[in-house]
Amino acid sequence: MSQPAPPSIQPTSTFLKRLQRSRRYLTGLLLALLLATLLTLGAGLLFLFYPLQGQFWLYVGIGALLSGGLILGTILYFLRRQIIQPLTQLLPSQVDLQRSDHAPPSQDSEPAAVQGQASLVRQPGVKGESGQPARLDDSTRFEDPARFEDPARFEDPAYYRRLVESSPDGIIVHGEDNIIFINAAGAKLLKAGPEELIGRSMRNFVPPADWPVVQKRIRRIQKDGKGTPLVEEKLIRLDGIAVEVEVARFPFVFQGSPAVEWVIHDITDRKRTQAEIIQRNRELTILQSTGAAITSSLDLRYVLDTVAQEMTKLFEVESCAIFEWNQAEDAITMVARYGSKGWWDPKSPAQVRRLADSPLTQWTLDQQIPQQMTLGQTNIDPAEFAYMKTGNVKTRMLLPMVFQQQLVGLVELEDTRVERSFTYQEISLAKLLGNQAASAIENARLFEQAQQEISERKRAEASLEEERALLAQRVADRTAELSRANAELARAARLKDEFLANMSHELRTPLNGILGSSEILQTGTFGEINERQLKYLRNIEESGRHLLSLITDILDLAKSEAGRLELDIRPVSVAEVCESSLRLTKQLAHKKRLKVSQTIDQSVTRLLADERRLKQILVNLLSNAIKFTPEGGEIGLEVNGDKAEEVARFTVWDNGIGIAPEDLKWLFRPFVQVDSKLSRQYEGSGLGLSLVSRFVELHGGSVAVESEVDRGSRFTVSLPWPQADGGQEAEKNGKIEERQVSLPALQAAAEENHWLILLAEDNEDNINTFLDYLRIYGYRVIVARNGEEAIERVREEKPDLILMDVQMPGMDGLEATRRLRTDPKLDKVPIIALTALAMPGDRERCLEAGASDYLSKPVSLKKLVETIATRLS
Repeated sequence: MSQPAPPSIQPTSTFLKRLQRSRRYLTGLLLALLLATLLTLGAGLLFLFYPLQGQFWLYVGIGALLSGGLILGTILYFLRRQIIQPLTQLLPSQVDLQRSDHAPPSQDSEPAAVQGQASLVRQPGVKGESGQPARLDDSTRFEDPARFEDPARFEDPAYYRRLVESSPDGIIVHGEDNIIFINAAGAKLLKAGPEELIGRSMRNFVPPADWPVVQKRIRRIQKDGKGTPLVEEKLIRLDGIAVEVEVARFPFVFQGSPAVEWVIHDITDRKRTQAEIIQRNRELTILQSTGAAITSSLDLRYVLDTVAQEMTKLFEVESCAIFEWNQAEDAITMVARYGSKGWWDPKSPAQVRRLADSPLTQWTLDQQIPQQMTLGQTNIDPAEFAYMKTGNVKTRMLLPMVFQQQLVGLVELEDTRVERSFTYQEISLAKLLGNQAASAIENARLFEQAQQEISERKRAEASLEEERALLAQRVADRTAELSRANAELARAARLKDEFLANMSHELRTPLNGILGSSEILQTGTFGEINERQLKYLRNIEESGRHLLSLITDILDLAKSEAGRLELDIRPVSVAEVCESSLRLTKQLAHKKRLKVSQTIDQSVTRLLADERRLKQILVNLLSNAIKFTPEGGEIGLEVNGDKAEEVARFTVWDNGIGIAPEDLKWLFRPFVQVDSKLSRQYEGSGLGLSLVSRFVELHGGSVAVESEVDRGSRFTVSLPWPQADGGQEAEKNGKIEERQVSLPALQAAAEENHWLILLAEDNEDNINTFLDYLRIYGYRVIVARNGEEAIERVREEKPDLILMDVQMPGMDGLEATRRLRTDPKLDKVPIIALTALAMPGDRERCLEAGASDYLSKPVSLKKLVETIATRLS
């Protein structure tokens, strides 16, 4: 099939069209001559009617000059447009001559060498947009014959070279034995210049063990004439370093000889990211284990042994010892140790080390800086070297334990097998675990102190009652003693609140970074996430949510005991609450292959209650039923209404292990489990049933238990169900509309308005998480790391909204908010308070200080963006 000729070699039809247009110019010439004649006649008539002496030739000269100039200009214009330009178009240019010498090949023809320069043609199947084979000419440009009709594209010889050279992936054309073409990305991948690689064989860059497989794939391509999909392989760079790549190969023809095109994509970073995610998941699992040990038990021995064991596993060392610092004696005493022989026996003689004999250990504690050393170091402290030499310790790390900037003790990691150096990330993680151990020690001290103070209070009260009965005249004195005892009780309660607040802050702050990082990674902001990576990210988020639920249970219990837990009573759909509760526990039941049944009285449609707390009651009861029911068993949820007594009863039953009668009295006490042995079979914090009891009491209801060992249990929650107006009011107000926020709409609004947000935060992990996520939605963000800096930045930058962390060094977030509200120019700027305390009264204190809204850490990034959009709109 012939190809159309370029327009530059079809001059005849173009010239004829120009000659046809010449009639217009001839008509114009005649009109110009007529005008010149009229001007000449006009000059003569002017002389006849107005004879002026000596001016006849002046008029004639003026008329002749005008007419002559007009005639000359018209003739020149006609000659240029109608004769010179068509003749010029008839002369072929150098480019046209070159084109005429290079007629496009037919679809079936093979390319030939043109003027001694090579051409590359893909085999059939690799074609241009017209269906013709694509050609790589001497300028490394792919040409499509059908595109000869586009002069602009044809006249750009470097067009396709730029396409190939600008490709981010390596492109290599390999002949039978060597490389005949390689782009810049391919040369960079192999760590060499193109001139060093041309002529080499790809066999030199493939691991010898992999070459037979690669060679087999190349032969299949040459045999079938079809390319191969992306496959993961390894290549060895010119400097000897192996890299992970994805390779696709396609058939090629070079000067009539078969060749293979390699398209190479570097996946080394992706592989490294996958390994890092696996490592982060492992670290999070250990953090979860130690966090659960701290929150679920007040047994200091159990907590410290758990931390020592998990640090030994995490850092793959031979032993981990935890020492408590005795400031009075200037010595450290071992309180826990885990090694190859198991745990250290606390009944054995305590190991005490005088810091005066260990200068480096003393310096580590004073400066609160971790120290690592190996036996082969030349600058090691002599005392430490002697200690390591005696025990043949090849690797050792000393890590100070700090709680709220106060030194508590020391963690010591040792290994006698190999010398190694700990990375910065490992040291940071070790510091976090060490500080958790410090927190456990301090919490145990606070708990012991509280127990002692409670015992003293009880003794004081007993003494007061006895003296009241014996000596009425000492009533005044005993009243004073009672007041002192109450003050001690208040102090003990305050210590407990401080303990819970510290626990909340210390655990919620890293959880905010963990959950925020996992949430932002799942959005694919920093690159596409594959299914396996997404699975690990979801595991990270699920583990973090589990830790958060434990913290929330403890805080709810504290609020309940302090009498500051408030209910949001409103009409609730009973069916929706039951279905939602079953759905939340469905996965747990499915794992144990339990049969789940549900029976709801049709007359019980609505109920006046706190929906979130009612759901929490049912989820706790259903979770316990699933936990204590063997695989293949049955559990169920029943709802019945008693109109006579105006009571709605929710019953959760199971056919599990049951509860002994003597153990029923312990069920609803906090931090107590029937199976409370160290090696108990069933996990849990012991707070679930305690919270159920507290929430039911706040609703004005009651909870009852029926159980038989090895036959199962029935937990029945009875809640008020008024018939006079409660049902009608519930039906009237039952539907609650939820505000749906479109995240793309938020992003468009932020980009359109160029909103500026000030983030006041002192934790670097949280800063990075918030910055990355807010910038995704088009917000501009500036950072302040304390209250004073926040006030200065607000007055300088005039942000549209402020995110204010409550706990910051120097001036805290509440004081900074109060000062900003005193400035008339800044009192309208929205301020959203962020805090990791989440204790009773925190929200009220933030709003009192002038905050517009309040969010508790860990913050859902999606909820944060929605709250910001609401405030800015």
